[in-house]
Amino acid sequence: MSKSNGVVNEDCEEAMPINEESKPRFKKSYELPTLRYSNLVILLVTIDTIISIALWVTGGNTDYFTDNIKDFHLTESVFDLALLSAGKMIFFVGFLSLLETYSYRQIEKPYDNSLNQKTKIIHILLVVVSFFTFGYTVTKGGLVLNKFLNDSSYSKIHSKYNGLVISAVCFSFIEFIAPLLSFGAMRRLKVIGILHRYNDNGVEVDKEGKVIQKKVNIKRLIVLAKPEWVIILWGTLALVASSGSQMAAPLFFGMVVDAAQKDLSELTRLVIILLIIYMIGAIFAFLRSWMFTLAGQRFVARLRKKLFAQIIEQDVAFFDTNRTGELCNRLASDTQVLQNAATVNISMLVRYILQLIGSLVFMFVLNAALTGVLLSVVPLVSIVAVQYGKFVQKMQKKFQDKLGDAGTVAEESLSGVRTVRSFSAEPKTVHNYGKEINESYRIGKQLALASGGFQGIIGVLAQGAIALVLWYGGKLVYDEAHGKHTGLTPGVLTSFLLYTLQVAMAFAFMSSLYGDFMKAVGASVRIFGLLERKPEVPNENGLIPAELTGRVEFKNVTFTYPSRPETEVLKNITFTVEPGEMVALVGPSGGGKSTIVNLIERFYDPNGGTIYLDDYDLKELDPQWFRKKISMVSQEPTLFACSIKENIAFGINAELSEIEDVCKQANAHDFIQTFEERYDTLVGERGVRLSGGQKQRIAIARALIMNPKLLLLDEATSALDAESEHLVQEAIDRAMKSRTVIVIAHRLSTVRNASKVIVIDKGTIAESGTHDELIAKDGVYKKLVLRQLTAGGRSDLSIQSSMNDNGS
Repeated sequence: MSKSNGVVNEDCEEAMPINEESKPRFKKSYELPTLRYSNLVILLVTIDTIISIALWVTGGNTDYFTDNIKDFHLTESVFDLALLSAGKMIFFVGFLSLLETYSYRQIEKPYDNSLNQKTKIIHILLVVVSFFTFGYTVTKGGLVLNKFLNDSSYSKIHSKYNGLVISAVCFSFIEFIAPLLSFGAMRRLKVIGILHRYNDNGVEVDKEGKVIQKKVNIKRLIVLAKPEWVIILWGTLALVASSGSQMAAPLFFGMVVDAAQKDLSELTRLVIILLIIYMIGAIFAFLRSWMFTLAGQRFVARLRKKLFAQIIEQDVAFFDTNRTGELCNRLASDTQVLQNAATVNISMLVRYILQLIGSLVFMFVLNAALTGVLLSVVPLVSIVAVQYGKFVQKMQKKFQDKLGDAGTVAEESLSGVRTVRSFSAEPKTVHNYGKEINESYRIGKQLALASGGFQGIIGVLAQGAIALVLWYGGKLVYDEAHGKHTGLTPGVLTSFLLYTLQVAMAFAFMSSLYGDFMKAVGASVRIFGLLERKPEVPNENGLIPAELTGRVEFKNVTFTYPSRPETEVLKNITFTVEPGEMVALVGPSGGGKSTIVNLIERFYDPNGGTIYLDDYDLKELDPQWFRKKISMVSQEPTLFACSIKENIAFGINAELSEIEDVCKQANAHDFIQTFEERYDTLVGERGVRLSGGQKQRIAIARALIMNPKLLLLDEATSALDAESEHLVQEAIDRAMKSRTVIVIAHRLSTVRNASKVIVIDKGTIAESGTHDELIAKDGVYKKLVLRQLTAGGRSDLSIQSSMNDNGS
């Protein structure tokens, strides 16, 4: 094992080629973010110490240098800043070296909780120490600068002392921010040294096989809004202009207060200027709000289109494990949260950052000492905000997940309202929905409590800082009025207090925005998870042969559903369907008949074996191309809430004459003509306005209009009454002509006409052949037929029910 530049390389005996099927594949190198972080901080504190000591030692004459040490005074001496830098360097170097040692140990013992706890404690100590040094430095710097700027007796002091104060403040701020930002690096230490495993799709998974979610940060949210950059740019320009007017107002307020004690005409002039500033600010505020809101609406519309397109492209297995209600919640709720974060909230964040920076600049110009007093609370506010943001991010994700669960219950209940009504299950349904809502409410209460506590703490800190500024500022005004030169008049104090309120408001709103951003990060985990997911069964690309004859071959196919990996549905299935043949699949429910149809459509890929279509491996063909050559009519056809014409031409652009032709073949034209709007008749959600037989005939027409080379019929008449069954069966008989047909047989009459009968039982082929051949074999099929024929007058007895009875 070798160590250099924060990267560890390890020759791993378990590493395997990336193309070996079903074998784990591993990374061989691991980055140590802690080492990069520690090297950076050590460099910073070293430079800080060198500059501080150099400026202190060379900063003034000998008398002041010695007096600075002998007669130490908080507002007049600066040697403590140099000593603080030196002590801080010793502390940081020692503890960061220890942190580096623990990081390397974690490579050998990645799951050692004691090492994780030690690194966490060290990190917290670094944050706490940097917090107190920053607070002390800022307060000290403000007091010293105030002396330098307002006391003429300090004119003999060398300018390097001012540089020392400024340097100490800047470095302490950077050294405080660095530990806060590095918490992400510390979290990554939990996986350092662990062999990262990849599944067959090249997606990184943990030791339990679960996909590792990529980190989602605010930067990724902002990148989503890139197409709206022109509108956002104009909005930003308007935002800067409106913020500028807001920055100028407190200064003129102070001038008005001082002018009120001297000259009435000057007072009037200043008030008029103030009104003009407010009017200009209002115009730009309108433009700012308009531009960012417009960008937000465009953003969410584009995101929903993109997200829906990504969802609809997913493989069928994805929908087996992801509920419809939850996906709809992501489209509606999560995208709205991201819209606010990436556009409107960004504008508000920029606005308050400008307000904060501008106010601080004016405050330093007005009085540096008062500014230092105010900034002493900044580190504490930052720590509280970071911890609150982490909590909100985690809880918001749980909250959105519970809302998704509630949405699933609602979607299922409303779509099946007839079943609910027929069983008088309204109370039970309401209870189930209420149960899920109560779970989200429970999490919502925790979020509300955290939000209230956070706003309360921020309010106490902000108002406490204002009270402290008011007391100290009042003292300086008093001293100025009694002959001491402090440079603070009532008007200046008024301006300073207004700027203080703006700073407090900026912190309060930025803290709230931080919480909103963390909510967006929680929601974006799910959004990005969908946007970045690659379907296991691709929906495009592949070979496009010149012609398709309709030959189908299964060769040693085995299959298990991804949602039920413990149950093998098909076991070494092998059969061939030649072009133009009609093959009937018979067998009990759950035997695997519908699974075979699903595999032909490539809704799933088999776990073993190969499926051929015209001598091409199905995996090599373009799915969109061959699906246009295959049509399927299922037992319960899905119709969409549009017109009959649009449902039939769902997969192809067709003229009305073509639609009418296929409807005549499907025995649908006559009943369509009885509707007032005929082919423009709306069928309702899921075809609710049509009977079962009518829906089935519409589905057959939809299949025929594609002119398929291969027709798949999945028990298309099993749920119909006798009259509907006759009409549908007649339509199916017409559809079978001149094309390859695979039918999941339900009636003996259908089986008798098949070119080949394949009996599927418990995932295997029990026997196969023509009807006559299987009768002659005296096997399972013959027993099945004899059982049906000896059922007396039960002419409606089905193959499936007979086999179920036979197996019981």
